[in-house]
Order: sequence, then structure tokens, then C-alpha cells
Amino acid sequence: MNLERRSDSIGTQKALVTRFSNLILGLTGLILVSACASTSGYSGASRGANYAAGSPLGVSLPRSEHRALEPLFLQAVSRGTAGERYDWRGKESFGWVKAGAAVLGNVKSSRNDRPPYPAELTLADKLETELGLYAVTRNANVRSGPSTDYPIMETLTAGDGVIAVGRVVGKRWFLVEKDGIVRGYIFDSLLRKAPGSELELAGGPTRKPLRCRNFEQRLSYNGRSDRWAGVACLERGVWVLQQPSENAPQYLY
Repeated sequence: MNLERRSDSIGTQKALVTRFSNLILGLTGLILVSACASTSGYSGASRGANYAAGSPLGVSLPRSEHRALEPLFLQAVSRGTAGERYDWRGKESFGWVKAGAAVLGNVKSSRNDRPPYPAELTLADKLETELGLYAVTRNANVRSGPSTDYPIMETLTAGDGVIAVGRVVGKRWFLVEKDGIVRGYIFDSLLRKAPGSELELAGGPTRKPLRCRNFEQRLSYNGRSDRWAGVACLERGVWVLQQPSENAPQYLY
């Protein structure tokens, strides 16, 4: 009889443990589903972000109004053609966002130095940055990515000077800038340090380039209007407004 009771007690304990384990698994599943749901929606969106916060008037915009602005702002910075305007209207406010040039962030020592770059450029790799001036040794194909598998974007001629924006970590490819515009990737054997700069320290910080976008924006709210310019960068999958330079005339009126 005691053995039977003991067996029943063990069976009951096992059943309770099983039910408790199932309960924990169920709660975990709900948490994961909730987390996925909270990050779903428009690609690049930051839930609750105020994309009008670049102006004094925009800072005071109610959350219900930023939600009307957000999808149009994201369209402009993620896939708008330079100069293309996106109009939006909320319950109490309205305005527009105009897409500007695609620019490359986090590759220069100054955070506000963002050179333009072609939209088809591949930016999957980290770069060893601040490499300085180089010369092209012979005619060199400039490619959209750090491999001969990528398309040729243009060809530079022997003697051309370029700024090495960065060297791809673990690969023999340089990302180069010419005349203030990032052009693409050149194989390292086609470049040499420019005369007079050979003794400069080669290599600097390792950085991950950021896709950024200039924009212009107008907002009308409570009988007032603001118009300003700004920059947003794609950081960890989210478009984030960048702090303007202290000397940059970002505010238009």
C-alpha cells in the first residue's frame, strides 16, 4: 500500500512538472510572438519616432501626427529619387518631405562629412578608414562591390588621384572617393600611396559604413510653418535623424 501511494505521489509530481514546463514554453512563445509583432511593419521604421524633430515646431508635434508623417518620410529617405517630394496630412498638421542625395556616413573622422555615393554600391563590409591619398597605377575598373563578380561602374585612368575612403577588412579592395564623390571599389594592386604621402600612418579606425540620406522638410501646425534640411542614417535597420553640425545652417525658416 505504501509503495502504491509513493508511486502515485511520484506520478503526481511528474504531472505537475510537465504542466509547469508546458506553461513556461507557452509563455515563452507568447513573448517571442509579441516581440516579433512589435518590430513588424514598415522597414526602417522606429516605432514612435518623431521624424519632424529637426525643427522647433516639429519637436512639439503630437504622436498622433508623427504617425501620419512617418510612412512618407521613410519612403522619401529609403527609396525616393533626389528632388522627389512626398506630401502628408494628419488631423492637425500637414507638410512634405523632399528626398535629397544619398550620402555615406561613418567613414570620415568628422561625423558631418558624408560624401555622396551611387545607390547601387554594396556596403556589407567593415572598412579600415582614413587611409589618405592614393594614385591609380594603371587603368582601373571601379566596381560596385569588393569582388570581380560585381559590375563595373566606371574606369579610372593611370595617374588619377583618389581618396581611399577605406580598405575592406580581410579583402584586397579599397573603397575610393574622387572629386568629392565615392565611386566604388578598386583592387589594391592598382593603387599606390600618392607621392609625398608614403610616410603617413597607413590605416585608421575600423568602421561600418552607414547609408544616409539628405532631405528637406516642411511642416505646418497650429497656424505656424517650419522648413528645414537634415540627414537620416540607416542604423541597425532603423532610420535615425542625425544631429546637425553646430555651424551648419540646417534651419531654413
